[in-house]
Amino acid sequence: MSLDETLFVGSPASMVPLPLDEILNHYAVIRDALANTPHIESHDLSVFVANTSFVYGLNTYKAISLLLPQLYHESGAVVLRQLWEVSLNLHWVGIDPEPRAQDFCNFTVMEYRKLIQKSGDATQLQFFDQATAKFQANFRYQDRRGRNRTHSNFATSNIHERADELGDPWKREYELVYHMISMHSHGAPGAVLHGMFQAQYPNSKMRERNSTALIAMLAIKVMVRNVELLVRLNFVPDATKVREAFEAYQAAIVPKDETTTESETPQ
Repeated sequence: MSLDETLFVGSPASMVPLPLDEILNHYAVIRDALANTPHIESHDLSVFVANTSFVYGLNTYKAISLLLPQLYHESGAVVLRQLWEVSLNLHWVGIDPEPRAQDFCNFTVMEYRKLIQKSGDATQLQFFDQATAKFQANFRYQDRRGRNRTHSNFATSNIHERADELGDPWKREYELVYHMISMHSHGAPGAVLHGMFQAQYPNSKMRERNSTALIAMLAIKVMVRNVELLVRLNFVPDATKVREAFEAYQAAIVPKDETTTESETPQ
């Protein structure tokens, strides 16, 4: 079978060259504005989970900025998935902060239990289960056949279901973006061979730069959504600098490529 006979998905929607250098300049300005955003200090668990998740997301946003100037868009896609998932969880918890923040923290018991289980130390596992039975009960259930099962995450629903519950833009991004960045995360054939099937681009340099630019553009939107969520929850008292930086980015970049929308897939 030749390459011409191979069907591949993920063709770009546009051949317009994206202004990568300018996008990265705005990326850095937004990064600094995010880093200097004030957060309220509180012993409330929901505030703690939100602020800690925000900082985790900001660190991944910074990591992406180290990869993109070198056009390492494959690795950038992997870290983008990390940013997108922690942000999805942050917004999902934000729907009902108190109980969901509690579940978010409690699930660390299940994650630690798995590490003990893999160690093969049955005695330690028995003691751990006895001490944490109350916490574990929230994440255990019986299936239709009466078999004991354990939920795989703190939300007791999968990523697709959480994205659907949040609605757009999360739902749309899951449909168009999540599969692609997951392929890169797993080093799947579709990721390894993806560049070979981008023959529509006039040259490889434009393809690499556009792939990199699209990752930067989605990362910007996700982090700005995060800070806006914390403003709505009253966990961030002032996001003026972030809004100003994002508005400057939109004014400079979006009019130059009206065909590039929020839902386009990083190539």
